[in-house]
Order: sequence, then C-alpha cells, then structure tokens
Amino acid sequence: MQRQTMVTRRGFIAGAAAGVASAGLGFPRAVRAFPDRTPTEAAVPNGTVVLIDRNESPYGMSPASLRAIQSVTESLSPRYPREEPAALTEALANRFGVAKEQILLGCGSTEILKIATETFCSPAGAAVVAEPTFEAVVTYSPLAHARAVKISLTPNDYKHDLPKMLEAATLVGGLIFFCNPSNPAGSFIDKREVERFVRNVPSGIVPLVDEAYFDYADSPDYESCIRYVKEGLPILVSRTFSKIYGMAGLRVGYAIGHKDLIRQMSERRLVNNPNQLATAAALAGLKDEEHVARIRKLNAQVRDSLCAELRAMGLQYIPSQTNFLMIDLKKPAKPVIEALKQRKVMVGRLFPSMPNHMRVTLGSADEIKIFLNEFKQVMA
Repeated sequence: MQRQTMVTRRGFIAGAAAGVASAGLGFPRAVRAFPDRTPTEAAVPNGTVVLIDRNESPYGMSPASLRAIQSVTESLSPRYPREEPAALTEALANRFGVAKEQILLGCGSTEILKIATETFCSPAGAAVVAEPTFEAVVTYSPLAHARAVKISLTPNDYKHDLPKMLEAATLVGGLIFFCNPSNPAGSFIDKREVERFVRNVPSGIVPLVDEAYFDYADSPDYESCIRYVKEGLPILVSRTFSKIYGMAGLRVGYAIGHKDLIRQMSERRLVNNPNQLATAAALAGLKDEEHVARIRKLNAQVRDSLCAELRAMGLQYIPSQTNFLMIDLKKPAKPVIEALKQRKVMVGRLFPSMPNHMRVTLGSADEIKIFLNEFKQVMA
C-alpha cells in the first residue's frame, strides 16, 4: 500500500509538470525550451501575460533538475532532509575550493541576507547599502534595531560608489552590502576597484557581496569575491539558484564566507532548510554546466538584440552584466510601466531614485518581441 502511494505521488508530480507545460506556466518553460536538451524559442500563447518583471529565467531549470525532483519523491514524506543538504554543501565546497564549514545553505539568497543582517547589524552598527539596491538588507535592518545608510550610485555610470560606502562604514557600519553585478542597475564594479575596497575594510565591519547574477557576467574586468574568501579575509558572498538555474520557485541560496562569519550566521538559520525537492534539484543543476552555458549564451543573444532595438529607438540604457536591462526613458517611467501592464506586459516596478528608468527582464526572444511591439506603441 505504501509503495502504491509513493508511485502515485511520483506520477502526480510528473503529470503536474506536463500539465503545467501545456498551460504555459511554471515548469513548462523548461519543458518547452528543452524538448531534446536543445534550447529553442519558447512560444508565448496568445493572451498570456508576459512576465519580464522579476528577473526570472524564461528557460526554466535543467532537465537534470526536473528528473531529480521526480526521483526524490519516493522518500519525501516521512523524513526530514539529511543527506541532501549535506551533499549540496559538499558539492558547493568542492566547486569553489573552500571548506564545508564555509558554506551556509538558505531558503533562497533572501534568507541568507536576512541572517547576515540580523547577525552583523545592531543599534551601533548600521547597514551601508547603495541606493537603489536589492532591498532585503534594508528591509531586515529593523529586526536588528539597525538603520540602513544609503549611498547613491555614481551619477554617470550607475555603479556602487565603494569609496563613499567605505567612508560611511568607518563611521557607522556593521555591514557593507553591495550587489555585483548590481540589482537593479545591471552594472558591475571593476575587479581592481573591488580589490582596493576589500583590502581596506576596517576590522569589525563585514562586507557582504550579493552575486545573484554572477553567472551572467561575461566581462573580463569582472571577478567574483570568492577569491577573497579563499584568501581568508572576513568577507561573505551570497549566491542563488533562482536566476540562471531557473529555480526561483524552489528557493535555494547559499553563502560562502570566512568560517567565523558562517558559524555566527549558522546560529540563526532555520533547521531542515532547504527542503528535499529544492536541494535535490539544486544539486543536479549544479552539475549540469552545459545547461548554464547555454542559458548564458541565450541571455547574451537576447540582451544584444534588445540593445540594438533600443538604440534604433534613440533610447539609452545602462550596460548590463545581468539578465535584465535598465532603460532610460528620458521621462517618468511610472506611466509607461502602468500602460504596459494594461497591455499584459509586466516589467519591473519603479525605483524612486531612478524615476526615468524602467527595468526589463531579458525574457525569451518571443517575450521580448511582444514587449518591443507594445513598448513602441506606448512610447509613440
């Protein structure tokens, strides 16, 4: 009887994935885009809302991850996750050449940022962040009775102003948080500037680098801060499987950092997290380097095509090392965002400190074609 129930559960999930695929939601993008492990154009059914607002991958997760989800269902219900998180931690440690004690798993990188904020911020130690930025650290600062000190992006190229952030941190900081590549700007900080910054952070202040979009970066002047973790510096790097791995709905993230920092954060993490399905999918996806390379190539192709169209329209944009683009509309962006919403095209929300810019996720070629058609009409 028990065996029959387990098989039925597996059949249900497989059937649900196939059913969702036919509906054009959730898993389907992976199913449609990889029928034979070869990415193709993912058609958008008529009347479907185009979701290019939250920097999700339009191509879904690796087929290997889908198979891992289906295979693990037989042992899901009676046991808390044990082997799966340990295996993922070990795989990440091996991938990046660090000790297992330097890895902390979380429910998406958002949980990692929450834990770091609660651990290293206090009434006496503020969070120094960019403006605008990914807001998790700002949102969670009050939990540590800490304030967030916002430093504007550089005016011409919209990059983190690391010297000013460092200056502020020496006065008030407990944590310096910056995204590299940047969300929402899409820019990145040159590896030489990052090195100058990292080597001048005062003792007692923790640099936290969000590298959620690391996998999309292809500039030779970009470099991950994991190299400084391996050198033994007191620094934290957060990563996620939500972006290029296509697992935003499964919620798997991790931190890589100095052992002492990871140990302090571990005391605040939720136990039995992430769950078995998410962890198994992440472990399989991590091994599928071919999938990541394909998505990176597709993303670059769509980015270059969209940039060419924008130039033809006479519009400027911030050069991006991510899976989204910040477009300078030269006028208030909010009415354009709302008008596109009425046309069933969801783009990024308004960022008050960049009122004339609109963030557009790099969806599939078909999604961007629909966006451009509607966008040109709205702008006209």
